Amino acid sequence: MAEDTYAFSRLDGAFQRTKSLLWPVRWGVWLRLALIALFVGGGVSLPNTSGYNFEEGDLPPGVMESLPEIAPLIVAFILIVLAIALVWWIIGTVLQFVFVDMLRTGDIHIRPFFGERLGKGVRLFLFQVGLSLILILAMMAFILMLVGIGGSGIGGAAFILVFIPFILIAALLFGIVFLLTTDFVVPIMIHEDCGVIEGWRRLFGMISENVMQTVVYIVTRLVLGLIAGIVQAILVILAMVIIAIPFILVGIVLLAALQANYVLLLALLVPYLIIAIPVALLIAVPFVTFFRYYGLLVLEGLAPGYRLLPE
Repeated sequence: MAEDTYAFSRLDGAFQRTKSLLWPVRWGVWLRLALIALFVGGGVSLPNTSGYNFEEGDLPPGVMESLPEIAPLIVAFILIVLAIALVWWIIGTVLQFVFVDMLRTGDIHIRPFFGERLGKGVRLFLFQVGLSLILILAMMAFILMLVGIGGSGIGGAAFILVFIPFILIAALLFGIVFLLTTDFVVPIMIHEDCGVIEGWRRLFGMISENVMQTVVYIVTRLVLGLIAGIVQAILVILAMVIIAIPFILVGIVLLAALQANYVLLLALLVPYLIIAIPVALLIAVPFVTFFRYYGLLVLEGLAPGYRLLPE
């Protein structure tokens, strides 16, 4: 391996560039990058309700009887949610390119680049959808195969448990593909003005000449991402608790003085979220910016022809 391991040597450069961009604080820059973070990562996660099993007894009386009547509304609601999710996903893929354009030009504005990168963003979206479908279908087929071999009882469940590590490894490999696409293929697409497949073809050529450098980068990037995720989560939780204190005090006063019901207290959640979500996104800004600079600098080391950042 070359003495200069880019995964390590580019860390300081990424930190210095992040510091230079974000300090001293310019709120216009921070807010635009917070909007980027909302769509490309580092935003707020939705609560996980997968651990709760809803049963018929949990529903109000009469709901099951009226289900046929409200079924069209339920379907319409699901379709609307899916449409919003798809639009959100497309905007996120476009902003991946916009983010790189902002950093390489120093022009921290979204509008000048969004329209220009819409086509490439849609191509990236289709690529990600295709990969996601392949992963989902492959895992479903694999599980069905295991159930078929072991039966539908305890044997089938045992087979699935035994092969869970293989399923996790497959998911990890797909995650690495997504990571390399974001960190390397997106800048290559900008530099070469090409599509996703052509960008991957060029990346394969680069990786074949720098196999160990790429492996070290992937491991380092995953470890740093894990550490950064933990640190960011701690900071967000602390911020949420601090922001919640005055709302809790107001709620206590309302309960004591006005005998307010819980519906009124829930209304306090709206201003709380209006404050808390932007704060969480602002916390994410340094992390998202650092990792984008880091990927661009490592790409420059692996292939000096792909120097996108100014000196």
